[in-house]
This record gives sequence, structure tokens and C-alpha cells, in this order.
Amino acid sequence: MTNEAYYRHLRHSAYRATEKFFSGNNSLELTEIDAKAVNASYDGQYTWAWDDDDNATLAARFEVAVWEKSRLTGLCRGKPIEHNSKLCLEIVEAAPTIPLSERSYILPIIGVCVSVYAKMIGAKQIRLMEPTSKSRVRLYERLGFKSVAAGYMVKEVKQV
Repeated sequence: MTNEAYYRHLRHSAYRATEKFFSGNNSLELTEIDAKAVNASYDGQYTWAWDDDDNATLAARFEVAVWEKSRLTGLCRGKPIEHNSKLCLEIVEAAPTIPLSERSYILPIIGVCVSVYAKMIGAKQIRLMEPTSKSRVRLYERLGFKSVAAGYMVKEVKQV
């Protein structure tokens, strides 16, 4: 199995485990950020060029597109560093076309998926790079992240 196939298998396993965790939501589907997700992100007026990323070809990258009822509701991309000991999330974004009052479920879904993948690759820490606002920092703190002086947030991965 190639590195790409191995890590794709891990990502897909993390997607299925997360869908199972949120099994009460039958319309939830998690996928890679493929051409369909990129096209939907442009339709949804996302602010980041999802198809223009240097990490898109990195085998061990983390990426997830969150779909509900065939509507793209969230995206996340990151990469492991330091021999997979840390998983750095570069961007976490909810669809800007979804009202703020309806976005609260997206971050916990992404958080579970990230944690599952981090455990699978043996990461000891998840880093959220450059949180964009104080309100988002508060959201991430509710998911267990802590701010550090270097300007990013960290969450320790509990190995089972």
C-alpha cells in the first residue's frame, strides 16, 4: 500500500467513525476535499482557495468536507508535523451562507474527526494555527483547546 493509500484509508476511517459517533444525524456525510467539495465551496462563498493548497498532495494531510443533506456545511485542512507527533490545523471553516445560529454543530463534528485521525497517526497534540477572532477562540476553548503565547491553540490528544 502506498503512503497516499494508507493515509487516505486512515482519513476515511476517521470519517466513518465520526459519522457513527453522530449517528443521530442520518444526513451527515464526511468526505475528502475533492472536486465536488471545491466546487461547492465556491458556490457557498468560502473565503479560502481550497484547491490552491501546497499541502493538497501531502499523503498524511488531514482534510474533511462536512456535508448535511448534500449541502457543504464545513471544511477543515491541516497537516502533521514533527514525525506525526503534532497535527496542525491551518483552516477550519463553516459555510458562510449558513446562519450563525445553525453553525454550532459543525465545529464539534470536525473536532471529533480531527481527534480520531490524530489518534490514528499517533499525534500527541492538535494545534489550531492562527485562530481568527476572539469569538472563535471561545468556541475552540469549549472544545478543549488552550491558547499559547506563540499565537496558536493546542489540545492534547488522549491516547486510549
